[in-house]
Order: sequence, then C-alpha cells, then structure tokens
Amino acid sequence: MQGRLRGNARFSSACEIRALRFDDVAEVLRLIQRAIAGGCHDHYSHLQRAAIFATYANALFMESLGPFESMAAEQQGRLVAFAQLDPTSNRLRALFVDAAVQQRGLGRVLLADIEARALRHGCARLHGAMSLNAISFYTRAGFHPSGGPEYLMAGGVLIPIVRMEKRLRT
Repeated sequence: MQGRLRGNARFSSACEIRALRFDDVAEVLRLIQRAIAGGCHDHYSHLQRAAIFATYANALFMESLGPFESMAAEQQGRLVAFAQLDPTSNRLRALFVDAAVQQRGLGRVLLADIEARALRHGCARLHGAMSLNAISFYTRAGFHPSGGPEYLMAGGVLIPIVRMEKRLRT
C-alpha cells in the first residue's frame, strides 16, 4: 500500500509477515525496546517502560518455540514489527512496531493478519491488555474497552492498561 506521510515523505506499509524464528528473538527484543522507548515515552515512566521490556525479555525466547503464534513483519529484509496471538484464549498478547516506522500502517497490516489467524482458529473475538499509548490505534481498528483490572504487575511495577476487545467477523 502506498500513501503519504508528513510533507512529501512517501511510505509503504507493504511487508512480509511470517512466523517468528528462534534466531529472530534477539532482534525482536531490540525492536520491542525501541518501540517501547519511542511509543510509550509520554505515557509511562522510565521504570514502567523498563518493567514492560523486562517482561518480554524474560519470556520471548521460550515463547518463540510455542505455544503462541508469534509473527514477525519484515520490510526490505529488516524486522519492523512483531505480534503474538494466543488462540486458545482469544488473546492478542503483543503487537509492537519499531519506533522508526510507527505511524505508517504497519501495525494495521499486522493486526489484520493476527485477526485473520484468530478467525482461522475459530475465535469469535480478540481481546488484550492495551497500553495507554495504543488506545486510539485499537479504537480505530474496532476494539472497545471491555472492563477488568486497569493495571498489570510487571516486575513489581504497576503498569496502567486498558482491557479491550473486538468481535471478529465470521
């Protein structure tokens, strides 16, 4: 998909979405760190951002082997986004876009892929604990607040979130 960003800058949200490979994990962790640093800066403290990253850093190597569907988006041979689906609980566990390419449609493309995967698994809805900086993104994608705890505990640090869900078209 071609479009316009700010001024005359051109961008493309075209990417290849594929299953995460174990040897991708180190680069995905760097991507997640950049995404958190760039996207969450205005919504979370340094301590909260560090706790969010540590949660992924502690688990992603094992999770890349299963049981979740972990997807990587590549653009021109570079990992630019990552998402993780738990189809047994209808849960979007993660969606991160590298800070250098945020606001260019890659999150929307990856979310559409995750929704299609969820539908293939028979999920009628998709839900998750969304970060404060991503609420407008998920709202535009058709998610709505669903209630529940408004905080997650990560490494002993409270992380404010909004629980959201979306009914999927079957």
